[in-house]
Amino acid sequence: GLKNRHIRSRELFLENTLRWRDLPKPTIAQVQGYCIFGGYMFASAMDLIVAADDAMFLPSITQYFSAPWDVGVRKAKEILFQSRFIDAQEALRTGLANMVVPRAELEKETLALAARIAETDGFTLRMLKFALNNAQDAMGFRTAVRNAHSHHMLLGVGGFLRNTEDGRELPRRMGGVDQALNKLKK
Repeated sequence: GLKNRHIRSRELFLENTLRWRDLPKPTIAQVQGYCIFGGYMFASAMDLIVAADDAMFLPSITQYFSAPWDVGVRKAKEILFQSRFIDAQEALRTGLANMVVPRAELEKETLALAARIAETDGFTLRMLKFALNNAQDAMGFRTAVRNAHSHHMLLGVGGFLRNTEDGRELPRRMGGVDQALNKLKK
């Protein structure tokens, strides 16, 4: 039933993603090509993002909604209101990505960054990450992403229930993906 779907969604997508964010060691996402919804959720939970020059990010009000924190509230509104992609260079300018590198160099550059970080004392890294995550949480991050999960569920529940009750298939893509892809073709 609906209650169990909500509980399962909360555990799988929200709580698991928060666990990735809260790992005691620094985490780095390596992004190439399309990074849509679930991929975006996962990447945005990491401490750092190294993006290939062909990376295309598509945030949405997913179960782990971090876009206002990733790019700022006004930029998030601009992007989400239009359901459009953020290319690698815009991701760098807005602070979503920490580095943009040629796709052929992505793994090498990500591993080099990881090696530079690994030179720092492990306890110091753990305390830095703890302090930074706590500062973000004090600004409302954890509360905001938990509330957004409820909003996500409310947005999806009506259509999902109608489709399953009527025996119709669910859409192949979440709303907004086709709109964003069509804008790239123009």
